[in-house]
Amino acid sequence: MLSGKSAGVITDRAASPLVELMLSGYDELVEIDLNRNESHPLYHTEGKYFVPRTEGGFRELFLHSAEYMVYPDDQPEYLRECDPDLIMEKLCDPENHGELRHRFRYKLAAGGWRWVEQVAMGGPGSGMQDGVYLSFLLDVQDKVNPNGDMDDGTAVSIERNALTGLLHEDEFFELAGKRLRAAKGPWCVVAIDVEHFKLFNEWYDRMHGDQLLAQIGAKLTRVEKNSGGVACYFGQDDFALLVPYERDHIDLLFDELHELIKKYGTSVGFMPAFGISPADGSSVEELYDRAATAARHAKEDYRTRVRVFDPAMYEKTDRDYRILSDFQKGLREREIYFQLQPQCNLGSERVVGAESLVRWRKSGGEQVPAGTFVPVLEQYGFITDLDKYVWEEVFAWQRRWIDQGHTPLPISVNVSRIDVLTMDVPEFFGSLLEKYALDPDVIKIEITESAYADGGAVSEAVARLREKGFRVLMDDFGSGYSSLNMLRNISVDIIKLDARFLQMNSADRKGMHIMESIVNMAKTMGVPIIVEGVETREESDFLAGLGCRYVQGYLFYHPMAVEDYEKLISDPGQIDARGFRLAALEQLHVRELLDRNVFSDDVLNSILGPVGFFRVCGNKVDITRCSGQLCEELGLDGARESIPSIQRYLAPKDAARLRALLRQAERQDGAVGELRFLRPDGSPLCVSVRLFFLHADESGRTFYGSVRNQTGVLALNDSIRLLSRITTDSVVFVRAKEGGGWSYRVELHGLYARMGLSDTQLRLELENGSFYSRVEPSARERLRALAAAAEDGEAGERFSEPFRFTTESGATLLLRARVKAVHDLESGVEYIVVLREADK
Repeated sequence: MLSGKSAGVITDRAASPLVELMLSGYDELVEIDLNRNESHPLYHTEGKYFVPRTEGGFRELFLHSAEYMVYPDDQPEYLRECDPDLIMEKLCDPENHGELRHRFRYKLAAGGWRWVEQVAMGGPGSGMQDGVYLSFLLDVQDKVNPNGDMDDGTAVSIERNALTGLLHEDEFFELAGKRLRAAKGPWCVVAIDVEHFKLFNEWYDRMHGDQLLAQIGAKLTRVEKNSGGVACYFGQDDFALLVPYERDHIDLLFDELHELIKKYGTSVGFMPAFGISPADGSSVEELYDRAATAARHAKEDYRTRVRVFDPAMYEKTDRDYRILSDFQKGLREREIYFQLQPQCNLGSERVVGAESLVRWRKSGGEQVPAGTFVPVLEQYGFITDLDKYVWEEVFAWQRRWIDQGHTPLPISVNVSRIDVLTMDVPEFFGSLLEKYALDPDVIKIEITESAYADGGAVSEAVARLREKGFRVLMDDFGSGYSSLNMLRNISVDIIKLDARFLQMNSADRKGMHIMESIVNMAKTMGVPIIVEGVETREESDFLAGLGCRYVQGYLFYHPMAVEDYEKLISDPGQIDARGFRLAALEQLHVRELLDRNVFSDDVLNSILGPVGFFRVCGNKVDITRCSGQLCEELGLDGARESIPSIQRYLAPKDAARLRALLRQAERQDGAVGELRFLRPDGSPLCVSVRLFFLHADESGRTFYGSVRNQTGVLALNDSIRLLSRITTDSVVFVRAKEGGGWSYRVELHGLYARMGLSDTQLRLELENGSFYSRVEPSARERLRALAAAAEDGEAGERFSEPFRFTTESGATLLLRARVKAVHDLESGVEYIVVLREADK
């Protein structure tokens, strides 16, 4: 009955239960090697059970079996009890004696379901190799129900969750309370939360999400058994644990759960968070509330994901909630209002506009600082309520001011990153324009520089706001990340700088040099600048010397009540109604880049990026000079290290490729290629290099080169390439072409071997329409209608009915298709098409 391979695995030390199973009437026997992720069928009852797919590793087959071969109501227990990543741990537990049994309903080849018992045998004393076990499948239908009728699956335990095997909330609090009252020594409640679990399900699919929950449940069940504690699953991604307060054991559990999650991917966005509340005589419910609060604080820091409850956490939470509660009352009773801080022309000191600043004065006269309530509103997602209120107040005031016959000056309002991500900001501002019949010139929109790091959503919002006629300011320029890069990619009308760059002392003039460089750079780009925070005449004189035209700060005006601002701008001699302008500039010449009066070394290095001069002498290639960014990319300390020969950081084939690129750059107008480095600390680096030949002399040849880090891109491409080897799906991204039509990109191609079409062939056939000639005629129109059906959302969640597809070899393949409408503005992807082989 056993193959020779199996007989070699089982030694004469095998336990008697294994021998008894060998002699029993089992239907299936499989040897599973977790070390190699392989399964080897040793015996199979032909024609009795539904045959699963046979390609792929054992872990992939396990999930396939759970989804397609196990009765739906039994899937949670199957995922939990048979999990490949945990089963050996259970078999090695002395209490299980190397044997695990569980029952579930299995799909029959003829249709319907039958109760079976799966027995896993392995672990120490089994005579099998470490990481290898045997899985028997026995028919126990008659034992479950002597009459042979199918169980309707309604008998579900009300005490434990089917997926995780853990207690439900009510049972947990009742049992944990009893256990805690009888406990001796220090105990605690641990709240466990997997961050962004909903997104985890979207990234890795629901089946993998259920598998992860089952794995966590199994880990907590082990802790529950070993410690005498109590574990609970609250639903979603929330767990609780009552255990003895032994910090080392809790940290070990965190590491184990983290390792479970890392098997799906390395993203820290899905890390668990632990909150600990030591028992102090309070009820379990109170302890859990404190632990959950600590877990929320743990999620704020990816370095410290296990936090012990501190009463200060409650104090902050209580304070925050009081602010939120009072804020809603403040909106209703109009305690929230705005003040205006004038912006001036530096030369004439006349007012050219103002910035609106939110204020809150409670009915009792208490002034709540903006620095107190604005961060709380941002943290809890209520900042949009505040912003919309202030925006409308400003629009309404401008309308009243104009109706009184006054000349309007532009008022700027602040838009936060959360506003852009949670609402249609351009649409809302457009509705205010229409409601108050205002010209968009009288409203300026300030978006902080840090918000631009979100890329697509902010870029689109800025473009649409400018289309509606609004002028958009980048606020706090230079305080965030990659400002130069954002200016290149996002169009703004005005830049706002903070005068904190200015350090008016002889010991540290770096800020002044940065300010000088940024002002000169903005001039070359043709973008006006407002410098805010100007408080001294010395600062004002310095900015005037740089040619700055517009300023805002205490030196000129403090924020003032609207009534005071109205009095100020009622005097025509106090205002400059021409708005923000920039004098015409002459074309910039390249040689001006070398003028230190225009660009400082720091700014010039930022513009040039990672660059250097390469010197070639025979077969030796040195970097003789380089920018600081290049040192950072290569992992070198520019102050202490040099690069006598760059080949020592390259594999032989990449060293040869570098020399070939240098030869090409010398013969042609430059050369571009990719190289793989090994930094001094041993970390890999993949770069794209662009080389230009400069000159040659008796001692060698000199080249100029720029470098762009491609490590992340190449790693992603490698991941996609490797994923294509194990997936059975083909995934295609569809973009709209300018002028009509569609372009396709084959992201994954798990059906490559079955179709006989390469990624390129599949893309070309989709683009020229010949793909449909491979589809049976009756299904072609149904496939073309999938995209339209996907627009309603619900249709895009389902796969189509099976259709026949003719492969490159002429064979017939049964496929299903799914189309999801995504309309992603950042990538331009309109639809995602998934092709999957239908069930046999």
